[in-house]
Amino acid sequence: MKQMHHHFFKTKNLIKNKQSIAALSEIDEHKDLSGNHILLAHRAIKRLQQFYVIPASDMSAGRFNDRIIGDRMDACDCYAMAKYCSEENDMYGVIEWAVESYNKWESDGRPECVDPELLNFYIVSSSVYTGFDFSNLIHINGSINLQEDIDKFSRYYHLIKNELIELEKENALNTFEVYYRLQKGINQDNFRNLCKHGVSQTIDNYLKCRYQTKDSFYRILMPFKEEDINSEPLIKIYHDVLYENEISKIKTLALENMIDAKIQSSINASTIEERSRSGQVCWINNNDEVKYFDSLNTRIETFTGFTTKTAEKYQIVNYGLGGHYLPHYDPFPKGAESKMFGNRLVTVLFYLTDVENDGYTSFPLLNIIAPTEKGAALVWNNLDMSNGKLDEKTLHGSCPLLKGNKWIMTKWLYEEGQNLPYDWKNK
Repeated sequence: MKQMHHHFFKTKNLIKNKQSIAALSEIDEHKDLSGNHILLAHRAIKRLQQFYVIPASDMSAGRFNDRIIGDRMDACDCYAMAKYCSEENDMYGVIEWAVESYNKWESDGRPECVDPELLNFYIVSSSVYTGFDFSNLIHINGSINLQEDIDKFSRYYHLIKNELIELEKENALNTFEVYYRLQKGINQDNFRNLCKHGVSQTIDNYLKCRYQTKDSFYRILMPFKEEDINSEPLIKIYHDVLYENEISKIKTLALENMIDAKIQSSINASTIEERSRSGQVCWINNNDEVKYFDSLNTRIETFTGFTTKTAEKYQIVNYGLGGHYLPHYDPFPKGAESKMFGNRLVTVLFYLTDVENDGYTSFPLLNIIAPTEKGAALVWNNLDMSNGKLDEKTLHGSCPLLKGNKWIMTKWLYEEGQNLPYDWKNK
């Protein structure tokens, strides 16, 4: 965020819209990018590190698997990472980022933003804690007595080590801690591998691509581009169903009303759990939906065959650096369904941006990913169409974003009003 702040001032000609000007005014007013903004950025970087297994040396160089994923981080940035790792009781993160900060501090001419005594403290304490002793690599001139610090830590560390271990268990940023709790650890490796490699593991010969009219006279001239992704449960992609002017309008409507995304913590409550879901979200109100989305609703009804009259409001989500949503189910749990409309029968997920080789929608139980393609709609059935029971194979998540900016919009179609072979009210 500090680097973006710096770039904006160097390239003032790029600052032309109200959102940018407002953001920079806020930064000027507070003179500092500390607090929650930097903490969440730190957590995003740590999440990307742990999820994709990226060492601090590569992360600070802005690269991953020969890809450029961001700007180079200097000694000050790495020092800030070590500081926040320490505050989060992540001692393995401390030693990795502190050593990286020291190396850059030496090569960058020892900038004043790094406190050498505190950096020394980070490296010595994390060396004693982790067993990876990097203290001999440090040659900091001045009043610092390195051997005295090492002896002191070694002598007294056993008194506090158990407490620190408990703190680490409680607070350390384990990427899959919440994943284990919510999904009982199922297919953790599949989710990670699909996100890392960007290739579906399951490809069937009978899956097709086709031009589809859906028995619509209008679509004879302008057919849908339909692609099969999976048969059971049914997953399809419809290419180029959202137009550029619609995407611009959607973003404009959403930008001023974005809030931190939440997850449902109980039947009647939602909470922000950044480790499970990190992004910004907005719901389109009824007036704007009637005004701008009537034709899109008609399109959805045509290619899905289901009515949108009982559907949920459009939800727009923006994922930035490290933005993600760990694998989850879209339907509400038992007892939390809408008494008027039932449960989320079908998900229609529109992509509002392209994200090259990143930001996939992953189905770990099916070994399937869907790429982020601007203007496309990813559609799948959440419930068994014969009895309304949850199809557990629809477990899905949004891969942590390494680079770029991902925008999506979702419409959930409910059971009420659909031509179904079961009575959802009495199922």
